[in-house]
Amino acid sequence: MIIMLLMCFPTLTIAEVGVKINLKDDDAIKKWLIANGITIQKSGKFRFVFEIDVDCVIDKMKVLELKRQYPNDWIDLYKTICKDNAVYEMVVRELGGKTIRKPATKLNLSKSENQLYSKYANE
Repeated sequence: MIIMLLMCFPTLTIAEVGVKINLKDDDAIKKWLIANGITIQKSGKFRFVFEIDVDCVIDKMKVLELKRQYPNDWIDLYKTICKDNAVYEMVVRELGGKTIRKPATKLNLSKSENQLYSKYANE
């Protein structure tokens, strides 16, 4: 089971988390993880965390700042600067926003089709 999870979700060691958050002391890193609600997983002697959990906490610090500065546009701004769509989805949902989804394909409509679309889209 643990092996399957490791293949699906990227993980970080405690030391790798330290690099991301600029801490070197293992105890300080573990305290940061616990304080931010990130579970330290164990597999034998190997201890790890899921990378997405760490990335969400790091992003959330900036997103809370965006939310204070731009209460009406924070989701659009975060979408623009976020590098990982999964992190974007999780952070926005956790902070009570609705994610913005753009269509995956662009339609090439004729003039008459576009008029028809516009007529029914505005109802």
